[in-house]
Amino acid sequence: MRPLVFGAMSVCAFLWVALYNGYPTVYPDTSGYLYTGAFHIALPPYRSPVYSSFMAITTFGASAWFTVAVQAMVVTAVLYETCKYLIVGESKYRDYCMLAIAGVLAAVTSLPWEASLLMPDVFAGVVFLSAFLLAFNSRLHLAERMWLAIILTISVGSHMSLLPIAVLFVAALAIRRIIGWRQPGAPPAKSMLAWLLVPLIAAGLWTATLNRGMGLGFRLSVSGNEFLLGRLFGDGLASDFLHENCPRKSFVACQDLANLPTTTEQFLFWNPLLGEMSGDEIGEVARGTIAAYPLRFIGSSLVGTTRQLATFRTGQEVRDYALNAPNWNAHDIKLILPRDFPAFSNSRLIRGQLVPLVNTVTVIDAAAFWLSAVGCLVLACSKRLERLNLFFYSAIVFLVINAAVCATLAGVYDRYQSRVAWILPLCLGCYVCSLLGARKHANS
Repeated sequence: MRPLVFGAMSVCAFLWVALYNGYPTVYPDTSGYLYTGAFHIALPPYRSPVYSSFMAITTFGASAWFTVAVQAMVVTAVLYETCKYLIVGESKYRDYCMLAIAGVLAAVTSLPWEASLLMPDVFAGVVFLSAFLLAFNSRLHLAERMWLAIILTISVGSHMSLLPIAVLFVAALAIRRIIGWRQPGAPPAKSMLAWLLVPLIAAGLWTATLNRGMGLGFRLSVSGNEFLLGRLFGDGLASDFLHENCPRKSFVACQDLANLPTTTEQFLFWNPLLGEMSGDEIGEVARGTIAAYPLRFIGSSLVGTTRQLATFRTGQEVRDYALNAPNWNAHDIKLILPRDFPAFSNSRLIRGQLVPLVNTVTVIDAAAFWLSAVGCLVLACSKRLERLNLFFYSAIVFLVINAAVCATLAGVYDRYQSRVAWILPLCLGCYVCSLLGARKHANS
């Protein structure tokens, strides 16, 4: 009974942003996911159909409140398993620690903003936690492994960036085992890889199947190289390539060299070039640009990765709305979830009343992240808690991979790193609870 009560309290804590707002928060991309899930029609730029299906199922055709409630429940369930594995002490003590950690995460991290948002961003941190548990927790029962694998499948499929991120993270874990670094008590290597690779493969097949069902072909990414080319325009590399090669190539883009996009957003949303170029040409220009300037591409990717690691201001959805970013949320919510429309229209986000709050929260969350990073590093150097040290180092690897993939393939944005920034405060909370639990056990 206690875990259920504490779990319900944690779910409510993670949804405080939605509750305060008066409705789940939304991002300009939300309407695309909602529309695709409701009508099975993909809209460019094409996004993951898995999260669209998740929204269609979890709204029950009635309200988006059910969707964010499920998101918060998924986070709480995986958090409970994480605390059970990492924290030293009796089950009652771990339950109280889990509740305390959930409260801290809700108060001083981006997690409640991610859980309350009708976007797949919250699943990025879930990918890390579920993959870590499947890789290292040999005490999981078969039923626990199965539902964690299902959660990992849904999470990986929910956003196009999460499949390459998960693949690279699993590869890092595999390399660790290959070179002989085995955590005591971890599952055998073959078992570990099976429980990690099957969800990744299932997520890929699920995504491709949904795309085929919408007439887009059996493929993972319908957008192809659109986001990558947008990033290359933003760095100036694609423009340089076109200026150098247009005398020899008959690209559509060559017809408007004086008006090429200068940012990723211009290429994806405002400049007519994306609609004029074919998918083959987009891929050819992207590949040609990288081949022509490999060192510049690597350099810009490294710079972007470094910037992305430190770019995680909470609440990008609030700032984008304050800037009147174009979106179809009002139209699609009124069309698909008409009973939600009054609450959506009267929410603080839509009325522009969340900006002062998010500006304050941004400072608090950033301070919590950097203090947690320093605290975890100090505690890890003491080498007192091997299991938690493994969690911390794995989290660092995941954060770097997340930053590298997003910065390289799409560009640097706050929301890409804020979706996983709460992992380090979680790590510090587990460190503190484990040390207090060990001290309590030693004194008893």
